Amino acid sequence: MHKALTPKIYNGRDYTIRMGHRQPALALIVPLVTIFLLAACSAVPGIGAPPTVKIGLVAPFEGLHRPLGYEALFAVKLALQERNQAGGLKGYRVELVALNDFDEPAKAVTQARALIADPDVLGVVGHLSAATTEAALPVYEEAKMAVSVPWTTAATNRADGAVSIAADLNETEDHLAEVMQATGYTNVIRLASEIIPASGDIQAVELVTDGVTAGEIVLTLQNSGISLPVFGQVDVGSPQLLQVAKDAANGLTYVSPGPAPTDIDAAGFVVSYGALAGFPPGPRAVLAYDAANVLLDGIEQAMPANGSPPTRTDVRRIINTVRRRGLSGDIAFDTQGRRIEAPVWLYRIFNEEYPGELLAP
Repeated sequence: MHKALTPKIYNGRDYTIRMGHRQPALALIVPLVTIFLLAACSAVPGIGAPPTVKIGLVAPFEGLHRPLGYEALFAVKLALQERNQAGGLKGYRVELVALNDFDEPAKAVTQARALIADPDVLGVVGHLSAATTEAALPVYEEAKMAVSVPWTTAATNRADGAVSIAADLNETEDHLAEVMQATGYTNVIRLASEIIPASGDIQAVELVTDGVTAGEIVLTLQNSGISLPVFGQVDVGSPQLLQVAKDAANGLTYVSPGPAPTDIDAAGFVVSYGALAGFPPGPRAVLAYDAANVLLDGIEQAMPANGSPPTRTDVRRIINTVRRRGLSGDIAFDTQGRRIEAPVWLYRIFNEEYPGELLAP
């Protein structure tokens, strides 16, 4: 049974999320202001308080894409909580500075500049879309800040000291193209806006846009009586797709750089995340958790032997050498910061629920 939150109206359109059992109950979350600080298990002030270092998270915490930001937020907080409870990073406790970019490139640049202004911040997890990440990367590169990117970005515009946890757009596009060809669809039209495909030999539709726009396109196709198979790139797969399209999204197949935690061996993570957040995690939580742990490993490995904290340059230099077994599988990077053999998952929306049913692997 779906539960509706307080209505969210933008430009006259109702964008209230109605979610199935896998979706976050966002009514439990207090809205954030544009810039805010969140300390993850920060030390109690006073005599004997342990030293601290900080990491940043930049994601959308207001606007249409706020569910994605909160999903990532609690994953990063969980990673910090676990490190702090285990003694921190060689005795240093870790605090989180979380900033809201509204999923807008211009705001992402502003918040990246705000983050680097704090000299105690040694690295950042972010952002949650290709456009915002690519807009902010030059700011971090100029500040010599290490970046652990949790979501899919373009293969170009890479920055020194930035590593990608997710498969890049070239990899996800190739994967989806192979899927469509294997199912016999060779004449596919790609849509990024509400344009109805012309009649003729078109066999399927591929959506290359965000979840909100994808939902609007799916509704347009349904209302126009067009019943072509619909496929989607990574950003199509989001709670906002269901929020807009509802049952019209059923049957849509999309590629995801991250898995639903229930589709991998992550029972402990699901329990711990739910206890912290009050709602279950999704694919972005998996990758944000892995991204945070990669950054934390990098900071710890960059710490000098004398017990002093590392510099940003130290962390930036070492982060692409981090190796770990993450929730999403083995994580290692090439010299350009790309994840080696980055995994990709395929989902189909079913019963008006996100992420839907797993098709592969």
